[in-house]
Amino acid sequence: MGSKRGKSRVRTHFASPERATAAELTDEIESVSHTPLVDGLMYVANGLFAVLNEHRQILALNESFLKLMGIEDPSTILGLRPGEYLHCIHACEMPDGCGTSPSCATCGAVISIVTALATEHPQEGTCSITVEKDNTEVDLFFQVRCCPIRIKEKKFVLIFLHDISVHQQRANLERAFFHDINNLMTGLLGKSDIFQMKGVWDAERFADIQKLIQRTVQEFSMQQALFHSMSHTYQPLYCTVSVNSLLDALAETFEGHPSASTVTLDIAKTDEQLTLLTDPAIVDRILVNMVTNAIEATDPGGAVRVFVERGDNSVSLSVWNRKPIPHDHALRIFKRNFTTKRGLGHGLGTYSMKFFGEKVLGGSVDFTTSDKDGTVFRLTLTQS
Repeated sequence: MGSKRGKSRVRTHFASPERATAAELTDEIESVSHTPLVDGLMYVANGLFAVLNEHRQILALNESFLKLMGIEDPSTILGLRPGEYLHCIHACEMPDGCGTSPSCATCGAVISIVTALATEHPQEGTCSITVEKDNTEVDLFFQVRCCPIRIKEKKFVLIFLHDISVHQQRANLERAFFHDINNLMTGLLGKSDIFQMKGVWDAERFADIQKLIQRTVQEFSMQQALFHSMSHTYQPLYCTVSVNSLLDALAETFEGHPSASTVTLDIAKTDEQLTLLTDPAIVDRILVNMVTNAIEATDPGGAVRVFVERGDNSVSLSVWNRKPIPHDHALRIFKRNFTTKRGLGHGLGTYSMKFFGEKVLGGSVDFTTSDKDGTVFRLTLTQS
């Protein structure tokens, strides 16, 4: 009888899982510590500085890096990888640690380190990382520079991290604010143009304009809440609202909106008289972001669909488009600083959906994506 062989365990989804032996690590630390270049950089490097071996393990780091994590004795952390030292939330997902989880394949720091080692050329990138600090998840954003060197014919990497979290947050908020205000103002302008052409300026039309102005005022309040997203400064204004009225408001926003002129926006109202106890301004903001993203992902002539799904005690407002999200993007899509665009000031739209939908409204925001079925984003709220 043949014997059954167990399935081999996957050790890594990206970078090498191998580490130096204790003896090798000791030799490498000794070698690095007697290198004048490294010794000089310990004192003059601006920001966070560390030296890694070819297995991405820390051999030396400067005082700024130690202070960041409140470490007094550096010997206690030598041999760790950067994500393990910083307490990245993905560092312990796989037995072999930092660099080996599925999410690590999209980490700017690991990519820069691995590429620098492989090419022996300097690399530069950015790293959006969520770390655990004082039992709280904190989002950090680093500019990363990696410079490979050889010491006694062995490969090492000098890594420089510059914390630009505050700059990124400010740029994000500014861009998100003007993006959302622009959506509202463009809708306002589009409506006024339509009314002007039709010559219909009655009380009902003025009421439509007034609604958009009220939502603009609420946008200022919500933007302030995003700036202080950990303190929950925005106080939701709950009221009982019909699901169809939420869809009507969404349709009004995109009526005459230039971004919707190249696609078919199909908003399917429900036949049931469904109501929710919620803040309609927040729901509208989330749906507008979902639809805007779907339109941006849709080729001219394509379709974006909005529809309602009912659960046992919940209602999901869903937005579909044909284009699937690449796997590496899907892993980080709700991260605060994740973006597919270059430069500062991107990466808050999907984060704000989840923040307002879950932290403020108490619902859930998720998505599904595949080549076959396209992409669906959902806001699910419990029925009152």
